[in-house]
Amino acid sequence: MVIVNLQLKIKPEKRDEFISWFKGILPDTRNYDGCSEVNLCSLALEEGAVDVISKWESQEKYDAYLAWRDEDGTLAMLGDFVSADPAFRFLTIDQEF
Repeated sequence: MVIVNLQLKIKPEKRDEFISWFKGILPDTRNYDGCSEVNLCSLALEEGAVDVISKWESQEKYDAYLAWRDEDGTLAMLGDFVSADPAFRFLTIDQEF
């Protein structure tokens, strides 16, 4: 099991549009093979910062999902909203409590 922390810096003037767009694509993410959870989170002290926290069966399943999002044009659309390159953090779950 792996947690993926996708860290995004959203252009201030595009934030509301981004949130609406992103909420529209979340159901497909949640239903993608290997995804068990996905959450859109805002950082309290950093207005343009948005993190997408998701849980996957494996990094390979996430990589397949990301390739699909690249093929369907979602990653290109994401580029219209961000002011910096996305940052990815992959956290391996050693034990769940």
